[in-house]
Amino acid sequence: MKEQKEQYKCINCLAESDSLYQKYSEGVIRLTECKNCKKIVDRYIEYETVMVVVDMLLHYMEAYRHILYNMKIKNYTRLIVIFLFCDAYDKWITRKEAVGDAPIYELEWIFYIALLRSATEMGVFILMVLGLEWLMRFKQADSNKTPSRWIFLTLSTILGFYGNVAVVLSIVFRLSDQLSYRLVLHLFLFISHLQIQRSLFPSLSFAFNALYVFLASGISMISSNLLFTNQINKSIY
Repeated sequence: MKEQKEQYKCINCLAESDSLYQKYSEGVIRLTECKNCKKIVDRYIEYETVMVVVDMLLHYMEAYRHILYNMKIKNYTRLIVIFLFCDAYDKWITRKEAVGDAPIYELEWIFYIALLRSATEMGVFILMVLGLEWLMRFKQADSNKTPSRWIFLTLSTILGFYGNVAVVLSIVFRLSDQLSYRLVLHLFLFISHLQIQRSLFPSLSFAFNALYVFLASGISMISSNLLFTNQINKSIY
């Protein structure tokens, strides 16, 4: 069976490319030029990881495309656990301040609820993205419903939650009760999801992607609150 050749994408125009660079000798490479836009397919392959992360924090579209299409992340499970527990801790510390001095078993129960809420919000958001993909395929009568595409969409959407690790800053600088911190965090997560959404669905307009991310975020939070309202009230009283 012939091995399928790995495909990459230009971070400028999203045209497909067979390679990112050509290796001529040890330590001598030449970056591949995109046949469509005539620019370098992916200049980030020469960058240190720290520089890529910085550009991603600045929400440069090219950095997102590099990570999604040309950078092979092997351990998504670890990322999922980190993102979920960071968000759960953020919810837990907020609820802990609301209940005041509570028994240790009560605080433990509150954390479990917070973790379930975080998982629910992430799951609903991912389902919203997959639902959009299904609608687009149905509208276009596209029969190429390969499992790899659904997996790629799921894993890519999960990366949009990387802003949850900002909880580390809230712990260090005691920002959990600051309204400004909450607003900045939600705005950061919204923009990161928007950039990934634009990378995954480049044919859709900026306004539509922004509106869809806003709706998906709202629906995920509402679903979480509806499912765990009784448990939250019990933990307070």
